[in-house]
Amino acid sequence: MKKNTKILLINPFLTTLPDDPARPSPSLSLGYLAAYIERYYDVRILDISTEGKNVAQQIGQKKRVGLTNGGIRKYLSEYRPDVVGITNPSTFHANDAFEVAKIVKETDRNILVVFGGAHASSDPESVLQNTEVDIVVIGEGEETLLEIVRRYENEERLDDIAGTCVRQGGSIKNNPPRKYIEHLDSIPFPARHLLPMDIYFETALKETNYAMRNKIATVITSRGCPGKCIYCAVKTVWGRRWRGRSPQNVVDEIEHLNRKYGVGEIHFLDDSISVNRDRLMGICDEIIRRKLDIKWTTPNGIAIWLLNESLIKRMKEAGCYRLTFGLESGNSETLRYLGKRYDYDHAKKIIKYAHRIGLWTIGTFIIGFPDEKRDSMEDSINFALNSYLDFAVFYIANPFPGTEMYEIYKREGLLDRLTPDQIVRGTSTKHFTHDELMEIQGKAFSTFLRSRMLKPWRALSKIRTVEDARYTVKLATKFINMGFGQLKFSKRGIAALWK
Repeated sequence: MKKNTKILLINPFLTTLPDDPARPSPSLSLGYLAAYIERYYDVRILDISTEGKNVAQQIGQKKRVGLTNGGIRKYLSEYRPDVVGITNPSTFHANDAFEVAKIVKETDRNILVVFGGAHASSDPESVLQNTEVDIVVIGEGEETLLEIVRRYENEERLDDIAGTCVRQGGSIKNNPPRKYIEHLDSIPFPARHLLPMDIYFETALKETNYAMRNKIATVITSRGCPGKCIYCAVKTVWGRRWRGRSPQNVVDEIEHLNRKYGVGEIHFLDDSISVNRDRLMGICDEIIRRKLDIKWTTPNGIAIWLLNESLIKRMKEAGCYRLTFGLESGNSETLRYLGKRYDYDHAKKIIKYAHRIGLWTIGTFIIGFPDEKRDSMEDSINFALNSYLDFAVFYIANPFPGTEMYEIYKREGLLDRLTPDQIVRGTSTKHFTHDELMEIQGKAFSTFLRSRMLKPWRALSKIRTVEDARYTVKLATKFINMGFGQLKFSKRGIAALWK
């Protein structure tokens, strides 16, 4: 039996395009894993991209941000972990995770390297093609990683653990899935004391952001999504069945963040926070009951078809100031193709009501599906223009492994000669090249931006307090800067807008 087993959880460095706005942010997934395991073992988290946020290396046309290879080796040599877990949340950044695994094995071949995250869960067989990876965790990771560590410590077999993918006898074996944790309140809050929170706060202040307050923290109140959208890979990690934390447990975490770190704004990163409307109302009631001075928003989107006026009103009273709606398409036929269902009239009504009570709203749309033609894209642009949305974001469809859309692209021959990590900001379709889609995307941004700059009274009507006024001025300044950069939109797409 191994003694004093030590576990290191790693968030890799980031290799991005020069105009990519990606910046260091807390990995809640690693925070949850560490909190679950530190009750039994010595655990640390190494956020390579954050700890080395000022270290940039040019790699071809891309830049890598994070600790140098030497810095990573030094940390490994000093801590000497027995097990290293590496999060692999993005297909585009998969090679970053593989490079870290290589450094780990070069430091000590005996270290057990475990991969997890969205990309690893959606395509575990391809991940195990990399010989530096010993085992892949599929889906929810807390109980699976704990079992891996315990078996490794006791020198027991690792090839039959539920929720993993392993090599066995020259082939790759997918073990049966692990049952999801039913009672999310039983999971400790993320181990933020193991994360470089001061650096996250400092970075958020220096970078361009659209937050109302300075100190921001992210929170996840639920897992899983019952939706069947063909473009979404969330099901590979959290599954289709929705599970939610209790309102008391959620607000306990918010209160902890407020008191310990001075956090004034919460970003809920749920994929489906509004599935249970009574629960969401309960979260609002609990924030109000405790008199917490908190602002919050839903940057990952909230299901507009599940909202009503009374719930939105309570959300506003509880500190919500901005809502993001995943509208995806203004064309009903395309919407059905995507597996999404909502009523356009209801959506417009909710957006207008949110505007009337002073909430800022963002609509996200996706263009460039395999069979989509220009008139369908124009319907999406016109929906945004003719609504009361304050902002609209137009993404180009990106076929992620593990999604139905990825399989459609493969069948149609649209991914020939492309590996998943080469698909950045979408790809060509049957009717448009990728460059043409980028141009349509840029024009959509520019058209929407000009339309809102011509209606400044909409923004002014949201001002209810001095804080509202300051935030409106902040957004107006950013809008004006965007206006001067409109020519860049048509050439560089969404990254130009973010930057």
